[in-house]
Amino acid sequence: MTKELSIKNWIVILMGGDRFFITEKEAGVIKNGLKNGDKFIELENIFFASNQFARLINGGDYQEAERIRRGDYKCSNCGNWIPYKKSCGICG
Repeated sequence: MTKELSIKNWIVILMGGDRFFITEKEAGVIKNGLKNGDKFIELENIFFASNQFARLINGGDYQEAERIRRGDYKCSNCGNWIPYKKSCGICG
């Protein structure tokens, strides 16, 4: 099994909490649909009601938000992520 980078680097979060990982092109379709006031947006033969979109977020920002939600934090000295209730083992 080979490891390949995913091109699905955007996350759509719906009102019910469902998450879908999508490509940058698909994120553009959603953005344009929402800006144009479309009632429905189609992605790969799936129709979404535009009023169901809660959030459209970049994968890097999403990962950072999830770490903070879990209680992890970034070391102010070295910038590494530190797990909840742990101290930085790199810089002190």
